[in-house]
Amino acid sequence: MSKEVITSAILVIVSVIAAVAFVNAILPSVYGLSESYSSVAQSMEDQFKTDIDIIFIYPDGNNVYVWIKNVGSSNIPLSQLQYCDIFIMSSSGYWNPGFESESNPSWDFTLENGDGDTWDRGETIKASIAIDTLPADIYKITFFLYNGVSTSDTFSR
Repeated sequence: MSKEVITSAILVIVSVIAAVAFVNAILPSVYGLSESYSSVAQSMEDQFKTDIDIIFIYPDGNNVYVWIKNVGSSNIPLSQLQYCDIFIMSSSGYWNPGFESESNPSWDFTLENGDGDTWDRGETIKASIAIDTLPADIYKITFFLYNGVSTSDTFSR
């Protein structure tokens, strides 16, 4: 009889140890998945709340000035604009100016109707783009934010 009790006790102990090992192996994976889903959801929320529109384009010689309005519900940190991209395309070529680059093509921005360190809803930035030569043509300009949100418009020179 004592033999059966000892055997049962050993089986119970082994079962508990196996269950604890299983839980310790599975829970970190489940926790990691939940963090991944949270990160993806937060990134998608950022993209859904962000929206911009090009409201005016003024080509002046070899410079192009573009006014872009934040029409989304999120405030965009101005420090993130250095990670944005601008593409200008035409039948004669394309340009991808570097942000505050020492050589052309380059671009920078000023916050036109706001203050502080964020580009708030309803505020406009003026992107100033310098290009070596901008021949007469029809152009498409696309502005990409750091999170992939973009806006495009056309202009001619």
